[in-house]
Amino acid sequence: MIVTETKRLLLRHFVPNDIDPLAKILADPEVMQFSLKGVKTRAQTEDFLDWILHQYQKYGFGLYAVIYKETQELIGFCGLCLWNLDNRQEVEIGYRLATAYWGQGLGTEAATAIRDYGWSISDRLICIIDSANYRSIRVAEKLGMNYEKDTVFKGLKVRVYSLSQPVQYQ
Repeated sequence: MIVTETKRLLLRHFVPNDIDPLAKILADPEVMQFSLKGVKTRAQTEDFLDWILHQYQKYGFGLYAVIYKETQELIGFCGLCLWNLDNRQEVEIGYRLATAYWGQGLGTEAATAIRDYGWSISDRLICIIDSANYRSIRVAEKLGMNYEKDTVFKGLKVRVYSLSQPVQYQ
């Protein structure tokens, strides 16, 4: 199911057949440098994909496959995750792309589309980012997010960037 699209990207629900390209991306140490759990094996990627599919059923949203329209190739994921962060339920925009697609504005393009889609789910969106992950911080800033605080998430010290939906006056 297609969730949203941009000029260059299609964001759709993951399907079980996405396992091979996703496993290749998540096995790359550069891609996974700032991941909570590091590089994933194929079995761990299968578990991750199962978790994503379960999120669709449980919440009606989750992480989505990012497809590069020009080649129809799966190049990563971008979507929404529901977390309990500092005793508050938060909706995070998460994103990860294959290294061959870095530096082309595709991460920002995908995350912007998910930000706009995300307003139908929550009036506040966050990004949880390792303080050394300058690329992800830059994407969050391009989304209009501002640094909010440092905190600990799943045992790791992270930075939280946030953005609230602008109030619509009539």
